Amino acid sequence: MRIRRIVGVVGIVILASFPMAGMAQSDDHGVKLAKRGLGQTQPLAANLSQDSNWLVYGFEREGITYYQVNDLAGRVHVIIGNADGVFWALPAGDVPARVSLPTLRVQPPRGARRSEVYRGPRFSLALYGSGTDAVWSVEPVNGSN
Repeated sequence: MRIRRIVGVVGIVILASFPMAGMAQSDDHGVKLAKRGLGQTQPLAANLSQDSNWLVYGFEREGITYYQVNDLAGRVHVIIGNADGVFWALPAGDVPARVSLPTLRVQPPRGARRSEVYRGPRFSLALYGSGTDAVWSVEPVNGSN
């Protein structure tokens, strides 16, 4: 009986991924970015996070990419937009986020530990500290503009 459930769940996951593949673009690492679901608690998008404490989802629409960071409970913490190397933070989620951008730097808390949550070909997204003092930081990857 358990095997049937597992096979059924795996089949549903595989079938659910087919529509996403047809509507997605790449983040230059071969990972497909979703076209829909931005702002959702559990979007149908690949988790791009490098930190097991966070979920990072990538989206692309009309040449603009968005990276949404959720905690493990599904709450949106920050959404970063990017077009032609220009970054901005969207006012999303219930958790107030302080964001440091390449064009508008925010000082991280003194002595804060850095955790790299996402790393792409052009930028990384790091979290300095935790709680209400935390700062999300968009940081150019060496060799990119």
